[in-house]
Amino acid sequence: MHSAGAVLHRSSAARRRSAAGLAVTVVAWTLFVWSVAPAHAAALTNLNWSVSNNQVAATGVTYSYSFKTATTGTIKTITFAVSGAGLGGTPAIVKNYGIPAGTVARSGQTITYTVTTAVSVAASVPIYIELSGLTNGTPAGGYTTSITTQTSVPATIDGPTTSNTVTLAANNTAVTVTLDKSLTFTLDTTAFTLAMDPSLPALADQSQSVGLTIQTNANSGYTLTVSDLAAGLQSAGTGNPVIADVSSGKATSVTWPGAPKFGYTVTGTGATVDAAFSASKYAGYVAAGEQIASRAGPTGGTADTVTIANRVAIDFTAATGDYTDTITYTVTPNFT
Repeated sequence: MHSAGAVLHRSSAARRRSAAGLAVTVVAWTLFVWSVAPAHAAALTNLNWSVSNNQVAATGVTYSYSFKTATTGTIKTITFAVSGAGLGGTPAIVKNYGIPAGTVARSGQTITYTVTTAVSVAASVPIYIELSGLTNGTPAGGYTTSITTQTSVPATIDGPTTSNTVTLAANNTAVTVTLDKSLTFTLDTTAFTLAMDPSLPALADQSQSVGLTIQTNANSGYTLTVSDLAAGLQSAGTGNPVIADVSSGKATSVTWPGAPKFGYTVTGTGATVDAAFSASKYAGYVAAGEQIASRAGPTGGTADTVTIANRVAIDFTAATGDYTDTITYTVTPNFT
C-alpha cells in the first residue's frame, strides 16, 4: 500500500508540469499574432495630383494633392515622393484642408508635410494640400507621386499609394539646319603673253595683273597660295636661258630692282595680304608654293578680291626667245 501511494503522487506532479507547459505555449502564440497586426497599411483612395505648369524645368510651379484616408490614425507627416529626377525649389504651403497646419520641406524627390501638432484623422476623410515654389524635373515624360501618411514614431498609417500620371512636356524645339560647304573661286586671266624689246623702255619693263575672287562660308576662312614650275622664266632655246626670279620667295621680297628680273606683288580687298608684299615689294615664285593671302572667317555676301601683278624687266643680257612658266593658285577653305 505504501508503494502504490508513492506512484500516485508522482503522477499528479507530472500532470501539473504538463499543464504548465501548455499554458506557456498558448501565451507565446498570442503575443506573436498581436505583434504583426500593425504592418498591414491600407491604400489611400481618390488620390489626384495636378501641377500649375507642366513644362519641364519650369520654376515657381504649384503642386496640388487630394486624397482620402483609408485608416484612422494620428497623422504627423505626409510624404510625397515624386518619380524621376530634377525636382527642385523650396515649397511653401498655400492651402491645407482636412489636415491641421504644419510645415513643408523638400529633400531630393521627396516633399514632406509635417503637422505641427499630430492629430487623429478618421478613415475616409478627404485631405487637400496645395504647395507652391516647386521646380519641375526633366526630361519630358510621365511622372507620378507616391503618398504616405505616418505617425510620429514614425509608423505608416496608409500608403505608399501612387497617384495619377502627370505629363511634363518639353519647352523647347531642337532645330538643326545643315548648310553645305561652299567655296567659289574665279580667275580672270588663264594665259598672257608679253612682247618685249630691250631697246625700247616701254617694252623692256612690263606688268600683267591677274585678278582672283574668293567667296566662301567656311567658318574659319581660307588661305590662298601660289606656286610655279621653274626657278624664273625658262626658255627652250640653246642652253635653256632664264630670266631670274626677283627673290627666292616672299621672305626675301624686295623693292623692284630692275632688269633682268621676274617677280610679282599682291594687293587685295577683304582678304588679308601677306606683309611680305607691303610697300609694293616683289617676290619670286617658288615651286613648293607660298601663302600670299588669307581670311579668318566667312567672306559674307561680298567676295574677296586679290590682284597679283606679274612684272618682267629685261635688258640686253637676256637672250632672245620665248620664256614660259605656269603659275598655280590654290584656295584652301577651313570649315572647322
